[in-house]
Amino acid sequence: MLLSELIEITFGNKYLLLVVTTLSVTLKTFALAILVRRRTKKNTQFPQILLALILVSSIIIDSAWLVHLIRYLFLNNTRGMVSTLWIRLSWGFNALLYMTLCLFTDALISHSKPFSILQKIIIFTYSASFTIFIGIAFAYADKYEVSRSLPLVVFLQEAFKVCSPILLFGYTVHSIYRIQRICLPRILKKQIEVFTYWIILPFCFLEFLQFWPLSFSSGWITNSYSAVSITTLLTTFAAYYCIKKFIGLRFLNFRSHVEVKTRYNFVEGFKEVLKQLSHATTIKELQHFTQMSFREMFQIPISRTNLYVRSGKKPIYDREDISHTEKITENFLILQPTILNEYIQKNYILIYDEIAFSHFYEQTETSDKILAFLDALNADMFIPIANQEKMIGYIVVDRFARPQEFYSSVEHNEIAVFASYLANIINLLQTRNLEHLIQREKELQEELYNKHQEINQYKESVRSFLRNSKQGETGIIFYKNRRFTFGNQIAKELINVNLNQQEGHPVTQRIKDLARKVQEYKTPQRCFAKDKHGQRLVLSAVPHLDQNNVIIIVYYPEISDLVKKQVEALRDPSKWDYLLYLETTQSGKLINQLIPGTGEQMLNFKISLLEAALSKKATLLEMPEADLLPTVRLLHHISLRETLHTIKLSQPCASNEIATSLFGINPIFGLQSEAPLLERLDTNGTIFIQNIHLLDRETQEYLAEYLIYGMFRMFKSEQKIASNVRIICSTNKNLSILVQEGQFSQRLFNQLKKHTLSMPSLLSMPDEEIHELAEGYTEQALKADDFKNLLELTDKEKTKIAGTRPVSLQDFKGKIQQLLQQKTKKNSIYNETQFDPAYEISDPELTEAARLGKHALRDEKIMLLLWDKFKSQSKIASFLGVNRSSVNRRCKQYNLE
Repeated sequence: MLLSELIEITFGNKYLLLVVTTLSVTLKTFALAILVRRRTKKNTQFPQILLALILVSSIIIDSAWLVHLIRYLFLNNTRGMVSTLWIRLSWGFNALLYMTLCLFTDALISHSKPFSILQKIIIFTYSASFTIFIGIAFAYADKYEVSRSLPLVVFLQEAFKVCSPILLFGYTVHSIYRIQRICLPRILKKQIEVFTYWIILPFCFLEFLQFWPLSFSSGWITNSYSAVSITTLLTTFAAYYCIKKFIGLRFLNFRSHVEVKTRYNFVEGFKEVLKQLSHATTIKELQHFTQMSFREMFQIPISRTNLYVRSGKKPIYDREDISHTEKITENFLILQPTILNEYIQKNYILIYDEIAFSHFYEQTETSDKILAFLDALNADMFIPIANQEKMIGYIVVDRFARPQEFYSSVEHNEIAVFASYLANIINLLQTRNLEHLIQREKELQEELYNKHQEINQYKESVRSFLRNSKQGETGIIFYKNRRFTFGNQIAKELINVNLNQQEGHPVTQRIKDLARKVQEYKTPQRCFAKDKHGQRLVLSAVPHLDQNNVIIIVYYPEISDLVKKQVEALRDPSKWDYLLYLETTQSGKLINQLIPGTGEQMLNFKISLLEAALSKKATLLEMPEADLLPTVRLLHHISLRETLHTIKLSQPCASNEIATSLFGINPIFGLQSEAPLLERLDTNGTIFIQNIHLLDRETQEYLAEYLIYGMFRMFKSEQKIASNVRIICSTNKNLSILVQEGQFSQRLFNQLKKHTLSMPSLLSMPDEEIHELAEGYTEQALKADDFKNLLELTDKEKTKIAGTRPVSLQDFKGKIQQLLQQKTKKNSIYNETQFDPAYEISDPELTEAARLGKHALRDEKIMLLLWDKFKSQSKIASFLGVNRSSVNRRCKQYNLE
């Protein structure tokens, strides 16, 4: 009694039944909608129709319970004609449900074959029941108690309740027995197994539970509610499970591949796969590694996976150790080359179960021959390994290597990736070109590093927008009759300048010039300004024709504002993201500090410079000598490397000194005092070789080998050592001409020309870009805005600079500072004007220290940096503009000796 009472309390609750039934109707309606949207081929239309009828019948039966419960719980059991009709219609659809469940399994396997005698009996019996119940429902829709007026109806209902589950169960057992004697695709058998064990048999049992209530309680109606709750809950779960499994098992060929949940993280494991593949030196090692990889990635036993490599040097039939699998494969490739090639190009991998399932519903000559080929091999999978459309090998997985699982579309793609990389390894082993493999691995590592750096730049760019708490705030300013009026508080906070009184302030002049252009041209205008913290502001002005005034909108720039202005100047529009990095990341700000110009030539050069900075590939610089070190320091700093070593060549090398310092030397020629630079600076260093064309040819070849393979040979030795030092070179010669004359290494030139940075010549640059460059350096030089209106370069001064422009950026920068100093003395404001102390500093690491001045003494980290740079207390004192005694005291405090 305790069990019956517990069941009655748990499942006899009518509200629980209402919720469960609603969930069931929703799930089945969703499944029906998906089924109706799918278009199948002619030979799968009948099973699709039966499944749709199963879902429709089940939905109507569940909805009848919903109608009954709503009427009982919320309408005081008020009976209406429509609700009564709907409930009685469910009797007929119950018969339709049983009939479609009986026929569905046979429909999956019989195609368009005529119905058997047993099927005709099933159809006749349930069709008659359906007709009788539907007729009764419409004939007696206005009578609420049919049992009193028509006892025959009650008898038919009771007989149907007893006989239908028994008939469905018996027919299902008969179908299972018949299916076991038929050769069917494994995928189809799995579908039938899921449908039988998760739908048919539980449904029969639960129907007995519902219509034959056990002694859970004394009242039949309470017992019925408990039984229906349990039935609906379990069938809903079973329906959800089956829908999920059916979709994954290519139900009615809805999908081209099986879908299953993967357990192996291929992306994380593939890194180790690449590493092990790169160490393979023989075909036997590859065979063993393939077996181990398939066991790890796809749970296939080692003995069930075999790698076969086709030899291109002599016919396979001339080999004495040719296997049975190889004979069958070679015969098929000779007799049916077109069929196999066409199928491989479309699907790449031959999976027996997938082909057999597709062939069952759509039989073709191609699939028939491929199935015969796989049967002869007794294979689950045939994985071709091709190089340049030529099959150089294949992997065969034995039949039933995974008897309980199928190969999913994800695994299909993973196997394809593995086979593609394996093809390169086999090709290299056959041609004995292992060096090409090492070169390829180095290129992949460089590409991976480059992508990682780009992702970091993207994250930093996004963070720069997220950090600005005022992003999205918009200020409004009105300009009328030469006076400005703030339209809201936000505008006042963003500008922070009295526009009507501080007429000489740069922001006031910028806004006033913008307003005048709008009034003059009657078109919207836009420009940039800076707030009191140096952050950019967008000034967007539009004319107000009704009131003859100008509306100026002020806000912090968004991504589109930063990119839109300059994207048209890009030679390669796909590099618009680098425009964003230049404006928002620390690396971009350092480059803009070095080159403040925004003209077309300088903008594209800055993007190339940022690309080189985010890479670790060897770089060749072609620019004036004065700009070399600032550029090299910038590349070194952005690359996050610690040690920069410079080798300056002023005359052709006549000895092996440079080669020995770079690569070391064979111990047979004498002991070396210290490790070679490429070993000493590994992972954290940069080597800058100035005037690379003066390097001797032998050293050039050694250096080219290092750049190609990422491994260097000790001088006069075959010993190879891996290294990750970045190489930056410079030249003022045309290397291609030197190569033609035999004075420069072709291999080294091929490596350096891939990543060459050529600075645009200031001498041939348009005057407009020179003017922008001058304005940028002027803004950098002045620390405060107090005298910017007096010191701003006039058009005449800009024209004069453009007429006597220097060769290098550093000289140009110095010329701007000299001109500004002359203007301060002319206006008697030299002592009051604050120039940026870091203006003349080109080293990014020293820029912050220069701006701090004497305050840098209190920062231990900066003092360590200065000590590493200068190694002299006097030089540090001179750099910071302080007494040597102050530096000496701090050096003792920080133990700098």
